[in-house]
Amino acid sequence: VPPAEQTSRQFYRQLHHSACRDIHSLEANWRSGQYTLTRVKDDSRVSCLQFDDNMIVTGGYVDSAIKVWDRSTLQQLKVLEGHTKGVWCLQYNKEVIISGSADHTVKVWDIQTGQVINDLLH
Repeated sequence: VPPAEQTSRQFYRQLHHSACRDIHSLEANWRSGQYTLTRVKDDSRVSCLQFDDNMIVTGGYVDSAIKVWDRSTLQQLKVLEGHTKGVWCLQYNKEVIISGSADHTVKVWDIQTGQVINDLLH
């Protein structure tokens, strides 16, 4: 096995083990009631989400909006509007949010400004 491929395998093996530990911990906390339920003031229905240590990004299937939330305070930071039907998937990194919608579009958003950078018809 070439060194680069071996390094890649090690990375994904470690990632898998880490993900399994996180899932086990979440499930144990949920089953034992060791969690805090906090409601946010928002009536939309969430169809997809992604989060990291700093923020939560949600996609709505009723309001067709993408919402960016501060993870520690649960305050809404941004609302990205542009899809005409529900948002069914999204992914983000430090620079962009990419979303797919039932309106047959894939949009690339600037994460800082909330503006659409690219609009792809699928």
